[in-house]
Order: sequence, then structure tokens, then C-alpha cells
Amino acid sequence: MLHSETSFLRTVSISATLPGRALASPKRRFWLIVGLITLGGAILRLLTHDYGLPYIEYTDELWMWLAGQRARGLPWPDSMPAGPHPPLTLWLHVLAQLHAEAQGRFLAGDAILDLRRLVLVLNVAGTGFIALLTRNCAGTFGGIAAAILWAFHPVMLDIPTHAIGDSLVYPLFILCLLLAVLALDPSRPWQLALASLVTALPAFLLDYRLLLALFPGLAALVLRNRPLSRSRWRRTLLLTGVGGILLGIAAAVLPFLLPELFLTILNDTVSTYMWDFAGIRANFRVAFQHLGEDHLLIFAFFAMTGLLAILTWWRAGKSGGRALIMKPTVLVAATLLAYVWATSAIRPYGYEGSGVPVRHVIPAITLVFVLLAAALAQIMSSIRKRHGQTAVKVLLAVSVALALAPPSLTLTRQRLVPPWPVIVLPWLNDNLTSGRILITEESNHWFRRLYGPKTQRIVFDHLWGGIPHRADLDWLETIDVLERPLHEWTDSYGITWLILPLTRRQRLQQDERGRDFLASLLHLRDFSEPPWRPGVEVALYRLWRMQLETDVRFGNHIRLSGFDLHSPHLQPGQDLDLTLYWNATTTPAAKHSFLLHLVGADDPRPLAQLDGNPAIPARPTQTWDRPEETLISPRFSLPLPDELPPGDYRVILGLYNFETGERLPVRDASGAPLGDAWELLRLNLTDSRTVNVREAARAA
Repeated sequence: MLHSETSFLRTVSISATLPGRALASPKRRFWLIVGLITLGGAILRLLTHDYGLPYIEYTDELWMWLAGQRARGLPWPDSMPAGPHPPLTLWLHVLAQLHAEAQGRFLAGDAILDLRRLVLVLNVAGTGFIALLTRNCAGTFGGIAAAILWAFHPVMLDIPTHAIGDSLVYPLFILCLLLAVLALDPSRPWQLALASLVTALPAFLLDYRLLLALFPGLAALVLRNRPLSRSRWRRTLLLTGVGGILLGIAAAVLPFLLPELFLTILNDTVSTYMWDFAGIRANFRVAFQHLGEDHLLIFAFFAMTGLLAILTWWRAGKSGGRALIMKPTVLVAATLLAYVWATSAIRPYGYEGSGVPVRHVIPAITLVFVLLAAALAQIMSSIRKRHGQTAVKVLLAVSVALALAPPSLTLTRQRLVPPWPVIVLPWLNDNLTSGRILITEESNHWFRRLYGPKTQRIVFDHLWGGIPHRADLDWLETIDVLERPLHEWTDSYGITWLILPLTRRQRLQQDERGRDFLASLLHLRDFSEPPWRPGVEVALYRLWRMQLETDVRFGNHIRLSGFDLHSPHLQPGQDLDLTLYWNATTTPAAKHSFLLHLVGADDPRPLAQLDGNPAIPARPTQTWDRPEETLISPRFSLPLPDELPPGDYRVILGLYNFETGERLPVRDASGAPLGDAWELLRLNLTDSRTVNVREAARAA
């Protein structure tokens, strides 16, 4: 038995040198191709690494940022649990915060952006790691195929670009396996296996789950690809004994060094989760789902490819031919590692429910990349004719390009466009006064809701996704906006605004009760395409309309749709308070200001006046870019002179070009000209010094 095993390993060792000799000539070409692949993947990541900032949609990034704040002794939400958090991830967040603050950048998004750039560098390096790993397992073609999958597969362009410990772990995980694979080569020093173990340490400190990264290095120390002589047996037994002693020491020391939660998870993994076949199936299902749209087809393709690869490898070894898969023990170890990973991935900090987060199965997906590329390379090696190999290479390259290019380019295009929260939240800050917003579940994550253990809800209102100077807006979530009458929302719950997904609005418009509800609201704006943006499309409403509705046109672009009169009973010396409501059919090319003048009944000379931006200062008329948008002005106060004599007066409203002073012509809804100002109100000052205010019915 020992002789047969020795002969087998010698055969594999000798055959392993054949691909290296055969592929020695294109070595430079290999690095050139991998370099171009790496450059392409780096460009895609550079274009999208700042996706969504300063709004932070991925809650794990915000969670770790807050943990870094707490580690620095800064204020911490009382209702938020304190951890535990992997120490190296926490340390990186602290350093990123200190670095950003030293540059005068104090937002959560600033530190997170710096960490995303660090992630980008290591993620790009992962392309080279996986290329070398697969090349050592399956030759040049396999290395190139695995590099393409890492660089351009959508799943590697998505979650691994965020500022979380997992993102840094993925390339370290491949590096651990690469070093272990290199250590299996008899011509290389066994210290590479120790290097694999050393590399596993930061992976563990970045994410407690990856204690499994130690496995490749330990396996390499035991499975060195050499004849099993007596000295080799003794060495193997010695290393096994030393490893057992070290594991025993670690088992005795770890309970005093590691958080209790981690030890509980480790114990549960060994005792329960490794045999939870329903959980294992769920992990593999999610992994294959994210390899392609039709995960069953991907699984079938992978299974058939693997079977063909095994058959061609077996035939090559049996006939003394070229066995391209140089280290079958590595593939076995990778498969075992994928199994162990899948059994424990979904419970890193406690059970997360029925869903399997994508970030937990990415290590399994990257192992599939290696195995799939190796299998394809082995199949291609069975084709003896050079022209046949060239044809297969072209066919595979076209197939991979057709499979990866559309989803990868779509994801890149989507992330080049700021998502809706990045547009909506600053708009709320700029345009809304204080008040409470009614929201639905589609947009609740916009307002930074996080979930702690069990059912505890934590709200980070003070962060607002890292966007500064937010309006003082509280929020309330509802399942159905019709569950309460409109007056109850406003009077009992203090609701002012409503963010309504367009899909829900469509359903409301299909029923009379819903149409009546919408008709009672003031529509402020739709946040919808064009242009297209990722995220849910919504409409913003106020829960009551303006007091007085009008339809007066100023020039070719601007319309006064109504106004509120806040002071119907006045005396001389007091302020006439008004709020104006504007629309723009098309975006004005120039900046316009408004004038509000108190004039006599037949005298156009102003007795009191007010000028300024017709809406809020943050929204000059050149930014009025949506025809359905209603812009609400601040409350304007026109002071009435103390010494007004009794009589009739008018309040007129006009718009003029800020640069030239030229007034815009005024027209009514039918297009009839009304002059260069519109009579908004009429005032009558009685002998008893009382001012009667009424809406005007004619032009100035």
C-alpha cells in the first residue's frame, strides 16, 4: 500500500513538471494577460468605489463606523449593543476616522471612503492571487480564467468593495490558499505553509469567522508532495503532534482572550452547524444563485465540467499522458474548505434568520472560480490538436465575455449614477421645514434604521447617512397610508410630509378612496426617471394643500400655483405674512427674484416692499428642473407702515431678472396678459385702524 501511494505521488510530481515546461514559452504572455485583466477590473472598481456616498446604504459600514467612534471614547447610542467587533476591523476604522479628521473631513462617509480605497487595492491584488493559485493548480489557461472571474464577475464588484472586514478577508483568504499550494511543491520551502498560517492571522482578526483560513497552511504542512519515506512519516507525525499540542494550548487560552460570543459560535459550529444540512444547502444555493441568473444551469454546468475534468485527469494519469491538474490534494482541500465554510458562514454573530447574506458565501464562490477554471483547463488539455485548443480557447473566451460583460457593465452603470437616497435626502434638507415624515417599508432604510439583537430597533437619526445639516425631521413608518384618516395623521401623530413609493401610488389611484386621499394632499415632487437611478422611486407630498390656489404665469416658465395668508387680521405696524407656491414648466435660464409691494389703490409707488429669491435660498430659479415639482417659499413678512392713512391698498407680486431688473410679463391661465405684476391681495384700512384683507380678483 505504501509503495502504491509513493508511486502515485511520484507520477503526479513528474507529470506536474510537464505543463510547466510546455507553458514556459508563454510565461510573459501570461503576466501580460493577467495584467490587462487586473487593469480592467481595477477600472471598474475605481469607477464605482464611492457608490452612494455620503449616504451610507450598506448598514454594516455604518455599524463599524459607530463602533470606531465608541472605541475612541466618543458618544455612543445608549440603545446600541457594544459588540463584539473583530479587533483589526475596529482598529482600521479608528485609523480611518483619525486620518479623515486630520484633513478636516468629519463625516461618516469620509472615513468609509478612505477604507473603501484600501479595500480596492487589496481586492485588485486578489486578481493576481487567484491567477497564481489556479495557475499552480491547473496551468496558464486556468490562471487566466480564474483571474477573469475574479476581476469581472458581478458578485466580486458588489459587496467586496465596501468598507467591512469581509472585503479585506476575501483576497487574504485566496492568498492563504495560494501560499499553501506553493508549499505543496517539493521544490519550494516548507516555510510557505507557515506564511499561509501567518496570513490567516489578520484574516481572523478582521473577521472572527475566518479562523478557517488556518486550514490550508496546516494541510500543506501535512500533505507535502514528497515520497512518504520513514523520515517523512516521522516528520508528519511530529508536526501532527506539535499541532495537536498547539491546538490544546489554544483551546485552554482562547476562552480567556476571545469574547464569549465567539466561543459560543465556535462551539455551535463544531457541535451543530457542521451537520445542519438544511443550512448547508441554503448556503450553496445562495452561492450558485449569485454565480448566474439560472443557478440550476450553473450548477449543472459546473458538475458536468468537474466530471469531465476528473475523467480526463484520470485517463491522462493512467496512460502516462499529461495530467494538467498538478495538485489534486489541493482541490480536495479546497472542496473540504468550501464545505466547512458553508456550514458556519451564516452564523458569524448569531443567527441572522432565514436569509443568507451574500457576503458570507463569497469565499465559497471564489473557490468555485478556482475549481471551475481548473476543470476547464483540464478538459482543454485533453484536446491534442493545437488548432482544436485554439478554437476551444476562443469559444470559452467569447462565452465568458457574453456571460460576464452584461451584468458587470450594468452594475457599473448603475453605480455611476447616484442612487435615489443621495438625491432625495439632500432635497429634504434643503426644501422642507421641520415636521414629521410618514414613510413605508420601501424607504425605511433611508432614515438609518438598524436592527440589534432580536427585536430591538435602533435609529440613528443624528447621522442621516452622514449628510450634514439635515432638517429637523422625525419619521414614522406605516404599513398602509390609508389605515388612519388624514386628520388623524396630522393631528394625533404630527405628520406633515409623506414619502410614497410610486408603486403604492399606482395602487391608490385604482380605487376611489385612494384617489380622494391623494386629492387631499399637496404634491411636491416625484423622484423618478429620467434619469434612471438605483433604488425605489417615490413621490413626496404634504398632507394638506395651500389655502388659496391660483394659476398665474410669469414669463414662459414660472407659475404661481397658490399662496397661504398667515395674518388675515392686521393693524398698521404689523407684518403681512405670506407663503408662496411655485412651479416651473421648464427650467428658467436666468435667475429671477420676486418683488412684493404694498401700493395705493391708484398709485404704483411702493409704500412697503420685499425682494428676494421667490423660493428658499438653496433653490434659485435655475434649479427649478421638474415640471411637477412644487416649491414652497419661506414665510415672507411684508411690514405695514405705522402711519398708513385709511383707504384701499394693494399687494402686488412680480418677478424680475436678477441681472437686468426686467420684469416678467404676467398672464392668467388662459394666456390673457395681466401686465408686469399681479395683484395678490387687497387691503382696506378703516378709520378704527383695522386692516381688512381679501383676495384680489383683478390685475395690478
